[in-house]
This record gives sequence, structure tokens and C-alpha cells, in this order.
Amino acid sequence: MTRQAIITLLSAMVAMGMLAGCNNSNNPTAPVKSNPVDLTWTTLFSEGFESQGDTANWRPNYMITVGDFYPQMRITSDAAHTGAHSITTDSNSTALLYYIDDRIETGAVVAEFYIRANALGQTNFTVELGQNAGSSGGLGKSFGMGFDQTDSVKCTYFDTYTGQNDKMLSRIQINRWYKCAVEVNFTAATISYYLDDAKVKSVPRPTQEMYGIDRLLVFRGVGLNGDGAEGPKSYFADDIVVYKK
Repeated sequence: MTRQAIITLLSAMVAMGMLAGCNNSNNPTAPVKSNPVDLTWTTLFSEGFESQGDTANWRPNYMITVGDFYPQMRITSDAAHTGAHSITTDSNSTALLYYIDDRIETGAVVAEFYIRANALGQTNFTVELGQNAGSSGGLGKSFGMGFDQTDSVKCTYFDTYTGQNDKMLSRIQINRWYKCAVEVNFTAATISYYLDDAKVKSVPRPTQEMYGIDRLLVFRGVGLNGDGAEGPKSYFADDIVVYKK
């Protein structure tokens, strides 16, 4: 084989190797969403608390019952999953409420988000998908994940007809970002919960007066000792996304 032929062959082999490397799944050109969300889902809402620099996307308050309004949480730079900011709380009975414009009644909807505790605070702190309860205020149905008064990571399930049914998953590990996802699936008639991409709970969805999902709520209730757990807590939520299929 002549020297020119050898050079031509080697050049072709290098070009083929470069092309294979570009097409290799270990060298993706775009991030791929992990379970349960995939690229076929449609984003309804996304909040990283960066672009607005405020909470303009959220309602000014949350009416939990008639005449009882919870003010907004605040943005902080004390911790962030991505970017430089997240949301935190300075007191009990605070919240962020987002209206989903077109109520989700078919298919499936997922809320994916990250939560973190820099210290144990013995306070409820959750992110939830829910159904508006109407003029009485609050959510008639809600499904979420977060931190419990017992300093545990938990799944939450609330239905005005059957009450509250929470599941404790593990004790909070401080300074760790937990990836959470809650899926309300109307086709399968299930509520599924994921922690760090692993399914940790799945239950039948409510059927009585279950009209659809139209609310996203970040919520802080009272602490283990009532008002004794009042004041700022180093709990954070970030990178909240709602998807529909």
C-alpha cells in the first residue's frame, strides 16, 4: 500500500471515530429528564427564583380558610440548587400559591422540585399539587412531599373526605438537596411519589369530587411545639417544574 493510501485510510478512520463519538449516548447534546418525567411531557410552569428576582409568578397570599391569609415566603441566596437563589421562610403560616390556568383533568401531571434543610427545624414544609377547595379556601385535595414536624422526609396525601395520610420516608439529612416528584395520573387513577428518582409510594387517587389539579402550593405550617417553632428556618425549595402528559 502506498504512503498516500495509508494516509487516506487513517484520515477516514479518524473521521469515523469522531462521528461515532458525537452520536454516543455518553456524550448527549441535551439533558434528558429522569423518571418520571421525560421529553414527551409539556412544561406548564417552571420556577428557579432567578429571572424575576421576586415572587411575581405567585399569588400575593394563600387563603387557607375564610378570612385566614398566609403571606408569601421570600427568596434567599443562602442556598440554591442551581443558580444563586431559592425560596425560604421566616415564619410559620407562610406559603406560595400558583394557579394552573387550565385545570388538569386527563392524562397525568407531575410536580418536580428540590428541597433542602441546613438544620433540623421541626416544622412542616412541603410542595404540593392540589385542587382548589372553592370559596372556603385551602385545597380540597393535595399531594406533595417535604419535611415533617418530626424532622423526617415525607409524602403527603390530603382529601377532605378521608383526611390526612402522610408517610415518613427517612430522617432529614441536613445540607442535602432532595429531588422530589409527585405524579397525579388520571389515566391510571394513581398518585405516585418519587424521591431521588426512586418510586417510594403509589396510592389510588381520590374519586369523590376529584375534578382536577389546578393549584401548586409551597407551604409552611406550624412546628412540633406550635408557636415555639416560630421564626426563620433554614429550609429551602428550588427548581420547581410542573409537567403534563
